[in-house]
Amino acid sequence: MRIEQLDQIVKIHEHGSLSKAASALFISQPSLSVSVSRLEEELGLKIFERSNTGVAPTEQGEAALALARTILTLSEKIKGMMDGRKVLIRNLQMAIPGAFANAIAPDLLVKFHELYPEVNLHIHEAPYYEIVENMDRGAYSIGVIPCGQDGKKDLLKQLNDVEIEWEIISGGQAKLLLFLSSKNPLADKERISFSDIKSMKMISYKENYIQTSRNLRCPLHKPIIVEDIELLKRLISADFGFSIFPEILAYNDLYMSSGRIKAIPMHELSEQWDIFILYSHHESLSFIERELLALVKELIRDNLISQIE
Repeated sequence: MRIEQLDQIVKIHEHGSLSKAASALFISQPSLSVSVSRLEEELGLKIFERSNTGVAPTEQGEAALALARTILTLSEKIKGMMDGRKVLIRNLQMAIPGAFANAIAPDLLVKFHELYPEVNLHIHEAPYYEIVENMDRGAYSIGVIPCGQDGKKDLLKQLNDVEIEWEIISGGQAKLLLFLSSKNPLADKERISFSDIKSMKMISYKENYIQTSRNLRCPLHKPIIVEDIELLKRLISADFGFSIFPEILAYNDLYMSSGRIKAIPMHELSEQWDIFILYSHHESLSFIERELLALVKELIRDNLISQIE
């Protein structure tokens, strides 16, 4: 197995076509096809299903592609472990929770691109436990995790068991807001209590309903669970149900500015939040990763903490 072969299968998946990937890699299609076939034979699994419309990864292929991306990222990181701006890194991966995406991702992408227009910064949306796991195996250079006081002890225990570094930025007291459709009759209320919503369906981002149940001190039965913040907002705007998040979810949000979703305070419902910034051992960070880390911390303080305070 060669690094070039891993790059090849990633390119094939990105382009969805052997011919387009071959063109991007500046090799012939037959040569690319032979290389992939040899890799599949060596690994003992089929990476792609081929058809007249293109190629698609198999279930095993999806797993192989995820590992290939991690290996390629680490390979670039090794090449780029030097000071100065002439680094060889071309892709950086980081992860943030979906609720905080609007607060830092747009500004981060703009500012980082100004510094390094030749580098692709990939920002992944993930829950905290996936961020920790993927940071531990080297998939991300940086991870951001918000954490309430109830979960802080468990998160610290998990972090102490892995080979990554972290810093804590105190987030202060964050209000928890009820997000619901402007079409809902409750949208005109200034404040809402649990009795107002107990008969409504909750839309939960992944396992968020567990923490919400703790905050409300009441179990929430059969929530609608979604894996994507954008889908969650669409369902709320269509009045399928409500969700409860820190007020930062409303920051710089199109659904809020267009009036499709209202964010209403819950009676005396707030929580102390800290923000954990995860990264590889500091001595192994390249110059470009250290600059990315500095930008992330700056935007968290400017965009997140200022909103919470």
